[in-house]
Amino acid sequence: MNDPIEEVKRKTDIAEFVSSYVNLQKSGKNYKGLCPFHNEKTPSFMVSPQLQIFKCFGCGEGGDAISFYSKIEGVPFGEALREMAKRAGVKLPSTKKDPREELREKVYEVNRLAADYFHYVLTDHELGKPAREFLKERGVGKEAIEEFKLGYAPSSWDNLGRFILKKGYSRTDFLQSGLGTRADNQRGYFDFFRGRIIYPLRSATGRFAGFAGRSLGQDEEGPKYINTVETPVFEKKRYLYNFDLAKQEIKKQKTAVLVEGEMDAIALYGGGIKNVLATKGTALTPEQISYLARFAQKLVLCFDRDSAGLEATKKGIFIAQSAGFDVAAVLLPEGLDPDEALQKDPEGFKKSISQPSPIFDFYLDSALGRFDSQTPTGKKQIAGELLPVLKSLANEVEKAAYISVLSQKIGLEEEVLWRQLEKETGIEIPGREARFIVSSPVSSRKQNYLLGILFSLPAEKVRPAQARIAMEDLTEPILQVILGGLRSYLKQVKQFKLPNFSGKLGEEAQNKLADLTLVELPNDDLPGEFTKALSAVKRERYKRELRSLIAQVRQAERDTLPKEIKRLQKAILALTEKIDAEI
Repeated sequence: MNDPIEEVKRKTDIAEFVSSYVNLQKSGKNYKGLCPFHNEKTPSFMVSPQLQIFKCFGCGEGGDAISFYSKIEGVPFGEALREMAKRAGVKLPSTKKDPREELREKVYEVNRLAADYFHYVLTDHELGKPAREFLKERGVGKEAIEEFKLGYAPSSWDNLGRFILKKGYSRTDFLQSGLGTRADNQRGYFDFFRGRIIYPLRSATGRFAGFAGRSLGQDEEGPKYINTVETPVFEKKRYLYNFDLAKQEIKKQKTAVLVEGEMDAIALYGGGIKNVLATKGTALTPEQISYLARFAQKLVLCFDRDSAGLEATKKGIFIAQSAGFDVAAVLLPEGLDPDEALQKDPEGFKKSISQPSPIFDFYLDSALGRFDSQTPTGKKQIAGELLPVLKSLANEVEKAAYISVLSQKIGLEEEVLWRQLEKETGIEIPGREARFIVSSPVSSRKQNYLLGILFSLPAEKVRPAQARIAMEDLTEPILQVILGGLRSYLKQVKQFKLPNFSGKLGEEAQNKLADLTLVELPNDDLPGEFTKALSAVKRERYKRELRSLIAQVRQAERDTLPKEIKRLQKAILALTEKIDAEI
């Protein structure tokens, strides 16, 4: 008896199939192209028609046509197999389904019925008239209503529940889908969505994973937006609205435009920006970033300019850059959201999307709008926000150009800004003798600066300060030797004395310690400077760990290890909270 999996692979031309996602070029017996699973400029992604496999020699991804579909679409192997079998015309044998798989299928089916019900009420029932008028006033036409299958949940308590039960599903099925809520007495139940515009939340393959509901006006009780609770098929932290419609354009452009809410995504998609996604609120999560990394290399953030939107943009920039994305931002006109900006100036808005601002420009515009550049305090606040951004720039020409721009904007001499930048990072000022000579990457310079401050603290503060540094914070072996030596020394003495400690070290460590103690430091508040430097070093460590965890998630997804994926996602969430605490 033929193995159905092997039959699917045999009947699938892998080169032809993969070419629907990747631009492949003939290379001898094989084909090559840019890898869809990581950012690269030189093709290292190969497809072998002879062996019916693909392999990327850049990131290590590899497999057959079925695993390629599973990875590129972000679906479980079983779902990928069923889809590929359908394409290849292979009938899969009936097998006993996993109970979890059966539950997922049931939730999807109940959601499909609910989507049909909500859509019918909005488009064809008298109860949907207020919602139709609401959408019309906001410029949402019939085409968008159909394309996004928008709906309306009437205000009655159990209309949807009774509809689902009539279709042969149980009350348990209804509740497990997140569409119903138990009454306080635990005996009855009522519809979760009532009196709200409904936005179906579709999966990457177009199935109904959940719903979002928006109240019709300011006078309505409860929050403006509510979402399906977490179910076997919906996790908010992983979900990106409109991915099912936008994914092909995202793959084509290698770029995703991110907005906050469903209405913004619908408006931009209808306005011709077909690679737009909504983050379901302002927060961009590591799980969303990990998923997007399979399809895009660049992210354009287009969030509101209120305080929440600005904060979300900054956090999104940090998380996305840590994952290796090229990140840019759109500077919206004050007081306008993306939907309103598009309506006010369609061509100008589209240009801002196609030519987004570099991250430095975003931060500069944001800071100038919040602080007074004419006062000493304002200048300090603006420089305080912008210099950390400049620290992250690897290109020295770009860094110098932005120093010049910042100098003009806030009326400070470039030399002053360079001096401040050197103080924070140990980066050599152009044209001047380096005050802290170390041929290390930025993270290593930060670690050297941190230990330089440590050994410049008053003797009684060295012991508690060193306890705040984890050995994992340091990546330079000689610094680890010095820190380890310090801890051994402190166990033997009551009071720290630098000369005595130096004498306990080997020659190489002694020389390094001498270099560290020569770092030029601020004259006041060394403990405060130590805390800032420690925070910077820990951020670098967390960024390294975040990249490692994201890579492990991808490997676990390749190996189909759901428990490991869940464990890693929890670790990513905990690490992100640590990163947020250090920002």
